[in-house]
Amino acid sequence: EIDSVPGFDRKTGYPHARSLRNGTNLLKVLEDNINLRGIEVRFSTPAGRLITGDDGAVHGVWIDGPDGRRAVRARRGVILACGGFESNPAMQRQYWQLNPVLSAAFRGNTGDGLRMAVDVGADLWHMWHFHGSYGFRHPDPDFPFAIRMKRLPDWVPEIREPAARMSYILLDRRGQRFMNEYDPYLQDTGHRPLDVMDPATMRQPFIPCYAVLDEAGRKMYPLGGVVFNDRDIVPYEWSADNLKEVENGILRKCDSVEDLAGALGCQTAQLEATLDAWNAACAAGQDQAHGRPSQTMVPLATPPYYVGEIWPVVSNTQGGPVHDAVQRVIDPYGEPIARLYEAGEVGSIWGHLYLSGANLSECFIGG
Repeated sequence: EIDSVPGFDRKTGYPHARSLRNGTNLLKVLEDNINLRGIEVRFSTPAGRLITGDDGAVHGVWIDGPDGRRAVRARRGVILACGGFESNPAMQRQYWQLNPVLSAAFRGNTGDGLRMAVDVGADLWHMWHFHGSYGFRHPDPDFPFAIRMKRLPDWVPEIREPAARMSYILLDRRGQRFMNEYDPYLQDTGHRPLDVMDPATMRQPFIPCYAVLDEAGRKMYPLGGVVFNDRDIVPYEWSADNLKEVENGILRKCDSVEDLAGALGCQTAQLEATLDAWNAACAAGQDQAHGRPSQTMVPLATPPYYVGEIWPVVSNTQGGPVHDAVQRVIDPYGEPIARLYEAGEVGSIWGHLYLSGANLSECFIGG
C-alpha cells in the first residue's frame, strides 16, 4: 500500500475507482512511471494469438486495434500479463466443481493469456485454485458483478483474534448450519465450504445457501460491500439499514420462523432446532458445531427475520501457465518455451494456500 502521493487526490484522479484503502495511490505511482519511461499504452487493442517461428520460439503477437488486425514483432520476447479468468464462466466450468461462481473482479479477465499460452504448448498449474468468498447476486441479471458481503476484518489464529461481530449465520436448504461463517481469511477462503457435491442427489447442496439474520442484526451494519472499478457500470450503493435490499428483493423479510422456513423451503421444526441451537451456543459463548469464534457470535432472537441467497464469489484466480523462477513459460515436458514469459495473476505460483497479501507482491516481483 501507498499512504499518499504528493499532489494527488485519488477521488478526483480516479473518480470511478471504489477500491479499499490505498490501491488507487499505488496505481498512480505505476501510471507516473509508465509516463516517465515513455512506455506506449494501447487501449481497446486486445491481443489475439501468439506468433511462433519454425523453431517454436515466440516472435510476436497478433493484435486487434482500431485499424484492424496487425502483427507486432517482439525484439526480445513476449510477456503475458493478462490476468486470470474470473469473467469466463465456461473456463470456470472446465476447472472448478463450484457452479456458478459470481465474479467480483475485472470484466476483462477472460483467460486470454491462458489460451495464448496453451496454443503454443504451455503446461498449466493451479487451475482449481482461486481466492474468493461468498456474497449476493444483484437483482438485475445483466449486472456483471457479485455483491460481496461487507468486509469484516481478517484474523490470524494465535496472533490476532477477530474483533468484529457478524450479524448472520449461513443455512443450507434444509435449514441447517454447515460451516464457520467467519474463518480467519474470509475474503479469500470463505467460498471453500460451499464446494461440496452430494453423490446421492448429484447436487451442490450449499449453492445457493442462505444468510439469515434478525431485526437486531439488520440494524448492525450494511450486509453488502460493493467494491469494483469500472467506468462503464453504474455502481450499486448498498443501503445503510439494509431496507433498500428488502425492497429490491436481495433480502426477504419474514415475520416468523414459519415464514422463514417457507422462504428456505425447509421444515419449520428443523429450522427452529437450528435457531435454538445457535442461540444456546451464543449464550454459552462456544460454537461446538463449527468452531466460529465466540467474539463474532450474535443470537437470532428478535423477529422479523431476513434472508438472502448466497453464492460463491471469486476475487482472483491463481491458475494458468506453468513458469519457472525467471518467469519463463514451461511446456508439459518441463522445457521453457523460447521467448515467452509471464507475470502476475495469469499463472500465479500460489497453489492451495492463502497467501496473505502476496498476490500484489507477486505481480510486482514477477514483472
